Amino acid sequence: MKEILRLSRLLTMGATGLLLAVALGCNIAPPAGSQKNSPDQSASAVMASSRSDDPGINLQCVADRIQKAPAPFHWSYKKTVPPLNNADWEADVTPDSIAGTLIDGSGTRAIHSVRSDSTSWNTAVLALTGPLPASTFALVNHSSAMVRAGAENVNGEDTIQYAIDTSRDTPADASLIRSVLGATGSVKGAAWVTRTGCPIKFALDVEQHDNDGTVQKEHYEANVTQP
Repeated sequence: MKEILRLSRLLTMGATGLLLAVALGCNIAPPAGSQKNSPDQSASAVMASSRSDDPGINLQCVADRIQKAPAPFHWSYKKTVPPLNNADWEADVTPDSIAGTLIDGSGTRAIHSVRSDSTSWNTAVLALTGPLPASTFALVNHSSAMVRAGAENVNGEDTIQYAIDTSRDTPADASLIRSVLGATGSVKGAAWVTRTGCPIKFALDVEQHDNDGTVQKEHYEANVTQP
């Protein structure tokens, strides 16, 4: 019971470095339904092909993309936890600079760094990626709640779309959701990722139903766009 409550609190608080590692670990596991070996295919070739077709959602890629931006892009991330906890992160990221803002209930704070200053750079990366809902994605990644919904060009990048809805969970997956979010808790949304699972866009709604009848709702959305 203590472990369940701890996971529940982590879900409400958002991502931490440890949870990012958990989310990354979920992507390492081969997805269900991956294709079988044929005589002329090595195991590594089959796994690479399966991941390309169904890579899942790799939140660690967001941190990597900001940390080592291959080209300039704009990062937008919003977190809404009614009634009071709302925050909006916006940043222009280049290979050599990060400039943006964090807007929440306490006001507007600047996020600014240059790569030549490693301390400010790492601080900016953490400020932009620390709040990501890694614990939520860890609950649904490669589960029966997450299904491919086609391919789409989003913000100038070819992506795989995933539809996320825990109402279609298998009994085993539903049991995990109930243990963390309560008997009628849920996760719903959609994500658009590259062939390596790197999110270009996502929108996620989470409901946690506590035993005392309290309902906690959270909404997350993110966008990677070209300047």
